[in-house]
Amino acid sequence: MRHLFFVLLAMFSIAVYADKEDLQSLQKQQNDWYVVKQDNTRHITTYAKFEDGKKLRSFKIEATVDASLATLASIHFDIANIKKWYWETLESKLINKISDTEYLYYMQFNTPLAPDRDVVIHAKVQPFQDVIHPYLLLQLRAAPSALPVPKNFTRVSAFDMDIKFTPLVDGKTKMEVQGYIDPSGELPAWTVNLFQRQAPYSTMLGLYRMIQKPEYTHNKIPLAFTYMR
Repeated sequence: MRHLFFVLLAMFSIAVYADKEDLQSLQKQQNDWYVVKQDNTRHITTYAKFEDGKKLRSFKIEATVDASLATLASIHFDIANIKKWYWETLESKLINKISDTEYLYYMQFNTPLAPDRDVVIHAKVQPFQDVIHPYLLLQLRAAPSALPVPKNFTRVSAFDMDIKFTPLVDGKTKMEVQGYIDPSGELPAWTVNLFQRQAPYSTMLGLYRMIQKPEYTHNKIPLAFTYMR
């Protein structure tokens, strides 16, 4: 009984915090980006904003990553191991390689106090092409009807994300991410928005752990998809 009391107290505290932050954010311009987390040590800044016609926040990440374009491409294209660094991911697997710049993959997410979520993602790659296209662009969109929904899971209805990787002269890479995710189902908006505030920054920390691994920094195996032409 004592344990239950503290669980409920923690949930109430989170709700109060989220409601307070929501109230503060509503005082800002509805369609303006505002800073959620600024980490000057790791050079990561995350943002959020409300948009017309959407009940949840969109999010944005700006980061300067101490890794090459090849390293970041090898991490993102290693679908089976996304679960090792992406926030609250239980499973990740490739479903179908459509071409060297297009594929479908599947992810499952842990969702505390609610049915776990899953998503099918249709990914398209726009490779880096020096002066013509001086960045790598990864476009991710939900494909909810591509697979049956497993028992005890709720299918994510919207997963819209554009990830832009721009190589810098010092060997680092500028990352710009912008997205919107709707987990669907019966979840309070404050819970979803709390997750959306935490997930972008936590995912970047996971990515930073992966860029230290030699299998990505010294990868000799051809990548499954084309990141450069």
